[in-house]
Amino acid sequence: MIQYIGWIGLVLLVFSFGLLITKYYKYFIISDLIATLFLLVHSIFIKGLPFILANSFIIILLGIKQYKGGIK
Repeated sequence: MIQYIGWIGLVLLVFSFGLLITKYYKYFIISDLIATLFLLVHSIFIKGLPFILANSFIIILLGIKQYKGGIK
């Protein structure tokens, strides 16, 4: 079951980066934030400390970027 959370996070992450080359690039931060949350949950369950730290850092940066107005 936990593997599926990781795979969903991966697919969403790839989808998010695909948004950057379309006219929907403004939705990148939100979709990347959701993908990273999935990956964070997965890394917590597998107890992967480096991934927990990296995903937490990314979530904080994305949250700040979204709070400041997102991609313009």
